[in-house]
Amino acid sequence: MKKIPILLVFMCFAAHADWQLVHTDADQARFFIDKDNLNLINGYRRAWILNDLAQPNVQGAASFRSVEEYDCEQAQARVMQIHAMSGPMATGNIMARRSGNGKWLKPDAGAVDKQLMDSVCSMPLSSNPPQ
Repeated sequence: MKKIPILLVFMCFAAHADWQLVHTDADQARFFIDKDNLNLINGYRRAWILNDLAQPNVQGAASFRSVEEYDCEQAQARVMQIHAMSGPMATGNIMARRSGNGKWLKPDAGAVDKQLMDSVCSMPLSSNPPQ
């Protein structure tokens, strides 16, 4: 029963997100940060990330949305949860979901993960309560 409220919060959240484009890769996949839902939790920045694919992948996912945490002082990040979505820009049905493993990773220089971390760490925190 606890999964239903979390899922409803996640679904409602996507409709109210203010996605800021951070990067477009060579395959035209776009990466966004929800700049209006950036929070500080236990000393880490928590952000909602959207990966919008140019074409659905072989499993049919057209986009991925995730909650990620960033340790800006140590320049590392970890994925808290991720959902594969059937539609573009985190719309449609949830096709798969996975929780992160809790491991911190240091993104490589020049990688999209590094660009996302740098953007999250430089953006002002939101006044919205943590989700």
